[in-house]
Amino acid sequence: MQYFLEGLGFGLFLTVSMGPIFVALTQTSLEKGFWPGTTVGIGVWSSDLIIIGSCLSLVNLVKHLINNTVFNLGMGIGGGIVMIIIGIGMFFHKASINYNDKQYSAKNYLGFWMKGFLVNTLNPFTYVFWLAVISTYVFGRGTNIQNTIIFLGTIMLVIISSDLLKVGLASYIRDRLQEKHIKWATNISGVFLIIFGLVLMIRVLMEL
Repeated sequence: MQYFLEGLGFGLFLTVSMGPIFVALTQTSLEKGFWPGTTVGIGVWSSDLIIIGSCLSLVNLVKHLINNTVFNLGMGIGGGIVMIIIGIGMFFHKASINYNDKQYSAKNYLGFWMKGFLVNTLNPFTYVFWLAVISTYVFGRGTNIQNTIIFLGTIMLVIISSDLLKVGLASYIRDRLQEKHIKWATNISGVFLIIFGLVLMIRVLMEL
């Protein structure tokens, strides 16, 4: 239950992190409809699964360092600082949706999938998040395989559910969503990201 609740918490955090992925999902849904938006989501989830597997392998190669205090301190402080910097950038970022921009408006579902895959894969926050979570909450605590699957699986389940909800809502309110709403959501996401970075740094310092 502990790992499920922790995974639920991280998943809900990502739900309110409305950065480039949120824009990609909602923009496609607004312009093309529910199924193209869902296909973009599938691209995002595919990217997440590949990155999770890569991070697990990478951290496993250096897992002998995980119990090292200096390593944990560096990961926690470094990851927290990056989170805070990205959060500040999101807070002051002026969000906009250009409905005339056809850069990601592919003509087939492979194009929609590739859009989601690339937006997520090229987003540095994705790597920072999964590396921090896997190194700190999986290897750092010596979590077994079963609980790791529960923890990471819960995060992905919440991500998929929330993305489908975003796509559905965007498709439903496609004539009502304005740029100012995106701006508010992005600013709020920045605040949450700053809080997460601070919590990560505090957690590592308290374990010294």
